[in-house]
Amino acid sequence: MPRKKADPEIVQAESSPPDIAPEPKPKAQETTAAPSVKTPRRRAADDENILRLNEEEIGFTSEDSEEAKWNYLADAVRRKQILTGIVSNVETSNSKTPICAVDFEGMRVLIPIREMVTREWPENEDAPRSVQLFMQRILGATVDFLPAAVDIRNRAAVGSRKAAMLLRQKQYYETGRVKPGILVVCRVLAVGSNAMTVEACGVDSTIQARNVSWEWFSDITDLFSTGELVVARVIGVEFNEEQNRYSVDLSIKAATSHTDKAAFEKLTPNSNYFGVVTGVKNGIFFVRLQSGVNAKTKIFRGQEYPCKQDTVSFRVTKLDEDSLVANGYITRIIKRHTRLR
Repeated sequence: MPRKKADPEIVQAESSPPDIAPEPKPKAQETTAAPSVKTPRRRAADDENILRLNEEEIGFTSEDSEEAKWNYLADAVRRKQILTGIVSNVETSNSKTPICAVDFEGMRVLIPIREMVTREWPENEDAPRSVQLFMQRILGATVDFLPAAVDIRNRAAVGSRKAAMLLRQKQYYETGRVKPGILVVCRVLAVGSNAMTVEACGVDSTIQARNVSWEWFSDITDLFSTGELVVARVIGVEFNEEQNRYSVDLSIKAATSHTDKAAFEKLTPNSNYFGVVTGVKNGIFFVRLQSGVNAKTKIFRGQEYPCKQDTVSFRVTKLDEDSLVANGYITRIIKRHTRLR
């Protein structure tokens, strides 16, 4: 709390002889010290159009804080500090090479496509199809990057996600901290209908739909989205000496217990339940019952063929306690899923 400054005239009056009564002086005004900053900033008080409370409480504008942010970003280049931002857009440069723009505290950091992944390909060739798809789905993802160069005057910066990933790999994989059986927190980078891409401590990994959840679903986007954090169990870790790359096998499903058991025990054979068809494969209909249990069958009644995401009536005839799956048949289609024609 700022200390109250003593008025020099009052101090002098108190030291005067007692028979001389000092004239009352106006009370000294308390002052508040201006907030301290680590980096030089342009004071908002320099603008004559700003009405101030007093000379000390001057305040700072957004432009002032922006200058401090860019100085911090430039200093991170010297310190080789890993920063975290959000992928705001993916654009194509004059050379038709995709460039990723990462938003860091309102600052735009550009990262070339070759610096977004650890995978290598010839300089005279376009990025592999898998990398191109990855770049299309990474919007909104949270990523680490290492700032490479910063131009404070022109408000421009470039960085490398690849360099940050290699530093993470040295920290977690080379030291043996990531090993089979442990749980790791992963960032969701891209989500498709049957697979999702996550980053686990500096290594990108693809998790197939069968390893995402105990619950049967028609699309992974029904459960997860880009930018989320998920917990997965490490199934295996490998290092490719030829490509000098780490790979990790993950399972979100293995990191959780089976949650359908309580609902499964409440099912009654020879009863009808409604659910949604999550998929059809090799003539088998996979249904997720609204009661919270997986069900499958090869039989359906009626002339119309059930399709994916249709709401149906399912009659349970048998319960498989080992897999916690209900068997039976589809009695009818309650509602067709709305599809684009």
